[in-house]
Amino acid sequence: MKTKIKSITVIIITILTFNCIENSNIIGSQDVAELSSAEFTITATSYTSSKLTVSGTVANTGNSVYYPRWYIEGEFYSDDNYSIKLGGSSTSINFSLAPGESTFWELDFSSSSIVESDYPNFAVRNLRAYLNN
Repeated sequence: MKTKIKSITVIIITILTFNCIENSNIIGSQDVAELSSAEFTITATSYTSSKLTVSGTVANTGNSVYYPRWYIEGEFYSDDNYSIKLGGSSTSINFSLAPGESTFWELDFSSSSIVESDYPNFAVRNLRAYLNN
């Protein structure tokens, strides 16, 4: 009986622990506060046999400061037809961005399901900045 109680206790603690961990790998979640005044520019894309990389700048065109921790995410596609979605990526920003300021960003994508170098003409869209709720 004590063994069953210990087992149940371990399972409950494990479930509660995993529910408290922030999952930053969820791309496109509606459970965030989107920073709609973020204006993105893509300045470069590159690929290797193990990852796709996109970089650029984001400008805060609004009237409010973006306070840390805020995030940038985007979706990666096989090409600019946007018909095959490869997946998504996000990064966190740990500094403030005042109105009128810009900063650099970079997203990397890799997947065990693809060979990244097979997609030299990959495209990225649905970039957004957000705060977790």
